[in-house]
Amino acid sequence: MPIIFFGLLLVTSMLWAGNFVAGKYMVDHASALTLTDLRWMIAVVFLLPLVWAKEKRLLPDKRSLLYLFLMGLTGVVLFNIFMFLALERTSSNNAGLLSALNPVAIATASFLLLGEKMSVRKVLGMVISIVGVLVVISKGEWARIIQFELNHGDLFMLAAVASWGAYSVAGRKAMEYTSALMSTLWSGIFGVFILFPFNLPTFRIADGDASFWIAVLYVSIGATVVAMLFWNLGVQKVGGTKSGMFLNFNPIFTAIFAYFLLGETMSMTQLLGSGLVIGGVLLFTLQSSEKTVAIELKKRSAS
Repeated sequence: MPIIFFGLLLVTSMLWAGNFVAGKYMVDHASALTLTDLRWMIAVVFLLPLVWAKEKRLLPDKRSLLYLFLMGLTGVVLFNIFMFLALERTSSNNAGLLSALNPVAIATASFLLLGEKMSVRKVLGMVISIVGVLVVISKGEWARIIQFELNHGDLFMLAAVASWGAYSVAGRKAMEYTSALMSTLWSGIFGVFILFPFNLPTFRIADGDASFWIAVLYVSIGATVVAMLFWNLGVQKVGGTKSGMFLNFNPIFTAIFAYFLLGETMSMTQLLGSGLVIGGVLLFTLQSSEKTVAIELKKRSAS
């Protein structure tokens, strides 16, 4: 049932949102490149026995290798590097606003490279959801958006958004030949092999305490192994464009975690924005789900 995979994508968004809270304990102990490498090294260690237990092999289909390499390059390496470069050069407000374009990048890449159809309903759902994201991130202070100006950091963030769109398309192609679990493993392996030589001279962890290692395990297992597996499974089962819409839940979950764990408050404006995000996603996905159910019922009645 597609509803199950929509649920997995929702959990993925929640797990990725938790990165912002876990990151509070990590950024003072290591560089962005070191944290990215450490995260995926641990993830690969946990993924190896899972893949072996599930598939009784560790090597993917040869036909998927190019796409798996592209997944590692775009989703593990380029996305993270461009994002951290952006945050060094622009405000978190600008980076947050631009990250709302992730679903648009996925939908555009899927349309251009895979030929996925874009109906008026899907476009309308996407627009409503993006407006909701902007409301949540800006807290209703529209001057932040009106005064928005591009700088070098913003261009890096746009490159990060484009990288994620490319990653999702590469993942869709890879999973025509291999499983979501195998794809997650090998995108991580390729990503680490690409990134580690550049990171090796500066690979340092300073005064890693218990909180730091708990946060590392969370981002490595929960927000990487589990989340990336759920994400790739969602892309495989419901498509890159629909999966991308669930990224709009990230700022909502981030606001919720910040409220309960960091003591930050949620305004009525942010709650309104959250409602717009949810409504846009439902508009984008609900009709397709109903069609799927109708097709299944027709098949059962014919059998």
